[in-house]
Amino acid sequence: MKIGIHIEPHIGYTYDDIVTLAKAAEDAGFYRFTVSDHFFGWIDGTENQCYDAWTTLALLTPQTERIRLGTMVSSQSYRNPALLAKIAANLDNASNGRIDLGIGAGWKEPEYEAYGYAFPSTKTRILQLREALQVINLLWTKERPSFDGEFYKLKETMFLPKPVQSPRIPIWVGTETLNAPMMEETAARYADGVDYAKRTKGTVADYAQKKERMRVMCEKVGRNFEDLEWSTGMMVAVIGEDNDDFENRKRDVIRQEWPHKVFTEEFKKKALEAGCKQDLAGTPERVVEKLLQYKEHVDVFNIGLPFVGNLRKNGLDTIRILNDYIIPRL
Repeated sequence: MKIGIHIEPHIGYTYDDIVTLAKAAEDAGFYRFTVSDHFFGWIDGTENQCYDAWTTLALLTPQTERIRLGTMVSSQSYRNPALLAKIAANLDNASNGRIDLGIGAGWKEPEYEAYGYAFPSTKTRILQLREALQVINLLWTKERPSFDGEFYKLKETMFLPKPVQSPRIPIWVGTETLNAPMMEETAARYADGVDYAKRTKGTVADYAQKKERMRVMCEKVGRNFEDLEWSTGMMVAVIGEDNDDFENRKRDVIRQEWPHKVFTEEFKKKALEAGCKQDLAGTPERVVEKLLQYKEHVDVFNIGLPFVGNLRKNGLDTIRILNDYIIPRL
């Protein structure tokens, strides 16, 4: 099981924060560094700066040398698929083949509305995703491809450079829904990997059930199930070197200035306690126990850096503790 580091730029990272954390993840030997694809946080929250996902990866490409870079996941709605294919292929060349494309049907309706994107039904968004994946694959693998879909079209399209990776940049289809036949068929037909991350109330049993559903779907469409890779992820709240360190770090996080500066101390305490119950938290022993449950199920486990407190400090501390106390025991 490979371990990736994930961040959510809409939480309020500066560009220097992102570069510092990506370099730290690379220096520690983590497999991949991924970013989410959003334009802002919650519509009813305070406004934070939010870096675009693909611009961020472009800026990280010359700042890193070995770690893979990717989105987890991009909304297919936010960029014409031919443009997205061009962006990813360019970065694959610039990074010498280190790009992963995580992509999904899109879900954040307030973001669509605020930026003027149409927000069709779930069914339509999934059908758009299917066409987008076909367009992207054609552009990456064929010379002068044409495509005549309901939503997207190509006409003898010139497309160079092709990606460095062969036969293409890995495509990871992301979903959070257990019973999702249309998304499962989309992944079975067009993806190299499935990121099933039911980040709230998800269980290992859910994950095993999702894999079985995908096995059946692969048989239905004539796909070799064993060719699919799998990933999931969880956020970190607070991790300590031992129990005393964990309690000290929780107190320190409460004292820190959070990206949402309007939060009261009482709110911070409640939010942190909720995170510690739901996310990765506690001693290395507790975190190792939770991660080992997924070891036989996933190829990549994406660990999201803390949302709370001083994002750079807590992110760097998390990377160090993971590397020193947790990864060697997996």
